[in-house]
Amino acid sequence: MTWLQIVRLVALGFSVFAGILVLSLGAHLTALSEKYFGGFDNFSAFGIAVGVLTVLTVPVMLVVDFLRTGAFTSMVLVELIWISILWVLWLTEGALTANDTSTVFQTCDFVSNILNQACNETRAIEAFAFITWLVREYPVICPDIAIPLTLAYPVLAYTITLLTVALLNASRGAPMWTSSVKQHPSVVPSPNPNPALPLVAPQPQQPQPQPQPQMQMYSAVPGAPSPAPPPSAQGYFPPQAQGSPAVTYASSATAGHNAHPQV
Repeated sequence: MTWLQIVRLVALGFSVFAGILVLSLGAHLTALSEKYFGGFDNFSAFGIAVGVLTVLTVPVMLVVDFLRTGAFTSMVLVELIWISILWVLWLTEGALTANDTSTVFQTCDFVSNILNQACNETRAIEAFAFITWLVREYPVICPDIAIPLTLAYPVLAYTITLLTVALLNASRGAPMWTSSVKQHPSVVPSPNPNPALPLVAPQPQQPQPQPQPQMQMYSAVPGAPSPAPPPSAQGYFPPQAQGSPAVTYASSATAGHNAHPQV
């Protein structure tokens, strides 16, 4: 498992946990408001809706990607779109909760235990809504949970990381929009336009032998004697100068004549 798969698993797993928590708190706060105050606030109902969407969709994406490679729900493009919608909804829930309770629950120090319980649950919904969206330091005012919450926002961080990796891979010739994170788990290396030359000393070139010109078998000057032919197995015949009497020799194959030179 590579670093991008680990970031994906941690971010989506934490969003499921926050969705279950906000869903439970919103349902209990709505029931409490209906029982004692005869109504409910908008932020609690919206928190229930966002929690239901997160709990129903994100685990399905994780399980389908684990069991099957190349599923439609595991595509990087589909995942980026849906996760972006979720973090916008979580941001809206946090802002809506803070706006509706800023004038009512300034402190959680009421005489009634019911009001204190409603205040604490409201603060918890607001805190986890912002935790699921953004890196922030949220000081809880209520005495029983008065600790600073400095937590990293996983969903937005994962969305930015996945978008950055997808853009880098697309610029390097390996797009991953229609594939899953499991198929492209990291950034592909950039191609090197200037590969390193091997550190080998150049070898000296050997001189090539030049071809020798062929001798001409004819006389270059008119009237000059022709070169002597190479000796053969039938005997040697010296060249005769032009204008001199030709001397021939009788063949030994002629019968009944003496072999004398003829002038």
